Amino acid sequence: MKVSKYVIIGNSTAAVGAVEAIRKTDKANEIVIISDETYHTYSRPLISYMLLGKTTRDKMKYRADSFYEDNNCSLILNKKAVKINPQSKTVVLDDGKELSYEKLLVATGSCPFVPPIMGLDTVKNKFTFMSLKDALALEEVLNDKAKVLIIGAGLIGLKCAEGIKNRVGEINIVDLAPKVLSSILDDEAAAHIKKHLEANGLNFYLADSVKELKENTAELTSGKNIDFDILVLAVG
Repeated sequence: MKVSKYVIIGNSTAAVGAVEAIRKTDKANEIVIISDETYHTYSRPLISYMLLGKTTRDKMKYRADSFYEDNNCSLILNKKAVKINPQSKTVVLDDGKELSYEKLLVATGSCPFVPPIMGLDTVKNKFTFMSLKDALALEEVLNDKAKVLIIGAGLIGLKCAEGIKNRVGEINIVDLAPKVLSSILDDEAAAHIKKHLEANGLNFYLADSVKELKENTAELTSGKNIDFDILVLAVG
């Protein structure tokens, strides 16, 4: 089995930074990059701007098309690393293939949390909002009459709302916290932001949560019901 000097799991900003740091001291040895996505490295925060029409997929690229070739990187796309064997220094991919390494970096970033909501399996159009793949899948079902329910009034949920606001009929946002952006704003700032968002057509159900989902209806712990066509899980 061929031994690669460097193997990086992940293909986002951390991976790019690692490649550039390695190349400052090692210009020659091959770097293998593994990603379960199929895209050139891109800026994830821009996925909402893509939906909004403020940027394009090509402009979202984090580095030039020649980045991998210029830095002697072998790119393995659409493959997931499912196991790391530290003793034998190998990485196992989801197709069973093994890669041997001298040095390994796990740079996958975070993955979306899907809350264990009763009835979630009955919802057809449900999405997370963390990657380009998520955004493209969501875009396929958007229409100007769609009612969207976003669970989460943090950065992810509000970025999603920003991206789709002008492409759907209605957006309702539910969050267990008593204010928007609860992890980064004080009460006064959160109140100002909420007022601005409401003036732009967003509806909030704060200090509340989804108790159960029944196909296209969400029952909240407060007893309120919200009908929706599209569900976005943006709780972290």
